Amino acid sequence: MPAPKNIIIKQLDLELNGSCNYKCTMCPQAQGRERDFLKKLPFDVFTKIIDDALPYGLNTVSLHGSGEPTLSKDMPKYVSYIKSKGVNCVSFTNGSRLTPKLSGDLIEAGIDVLRISCIGYDRGSYARWMSVDVFDEVRNNVKLFVDLNREMGGQSEVHLHHLITDIAKKHEEIKMYRKNWSDYTGAKSEIWLMHNWAGSEIELGYHRAAITANPDVQRSCGRPFSPLLQVRAGGLNGHFAAVVACCMVLGKDSEGVLGHLDDQTIEDVISGKPYTALRNAHTQKNFNKIPYCANCDQLYDLPESLVWTNIEGREYGQSKVVDEIDHRTFNVTN
Repeated sequence: MPAPKNIIIKQLDLELNGSCNYKCTMCPQAQGRERDFLKKLPFDVFTKIIDDALPYGLNTVSLHGSGEPTLSKDMPKYVSYIKSKGVNCVSFTNGSRLTPKLSGDLIEAGIDVLRISCIGYDRGSYARWMSVDVFDEVRNNVKLFVDLNREMGGQSEVHLHHLITDIAKKHEEIKMYRKNWSDYTGAKSEIWLMHNWAGSEIELGYHRAAITANPDVQRSCGRPFSPLLQVRAGGLNGHFAAVVACCMVLGKDSEGVLGHLDDQTIEDVISGKPYTALRNAHTQKNFNKIPYCANCDQLYDLPESLVWTNIEGREYGQSKVVDEIDHRTFNVTN
């Protein structure tokens, strides 16, 4: 079926599982996630979404949202389906459940990039921010994946995702992250300043908006216009596959629902009233009309929030996996 005009979907962010086995200090999920979103995405709904997105130019599916994807024991099955469609597959995990078997199954399924969230540059800081004392275990899981991928002749990459926990010690933290994570595991890394999850009042030690050159100047983050669709595993009123405005609405998922892909098409959701209202608010810079946008620090341009990376081609503002997606610009006609 030909794609409707003016709709482009280059990337799908699909959450496999709304639950998580961590309670990270900086994450709203630590306070308890809304029950409607603590679900697993059924495989038949998953395949429906993938098939619906293909005519719109789908390039990459990223298996992440808020929940931990490796809690789904059949995760490699989802990866295999994506790859069978000729689409790139990425996932974001805390790495705690990367057993040799799961790692081998994911590599065999053809996962392109496995991104590991590792907040904490040593054992003590990791336990503080990630809520569990498994610093060495996760590092060894990552190293095992890197080594196993090499042995299997796989094409998978591992990218480590770190956050600065004390801006006054930024340079020291960069040095420790590089030594204890990237150098130790053989994986590439990116280090960011923290953000405030769509305005959530979480104590981070600093606020990105407070250190911008012009903190009073807001601009659209660009996400409502970007060819990227963010889909949660759960949904409201018994639904699955809620489309939300962006990944930052964690903790406010119910406020950010724009439709449900278990019984709607992508065209239905993108052309629907909630999505249209969101785009109009961003076009007019009426961010206060959208509760999860009003105090979000993503409305401030801060290139230095990407503190350090050795991942080739990685730039501030862009999707981590699709070069054409730049969240700071309006990339689709609407």
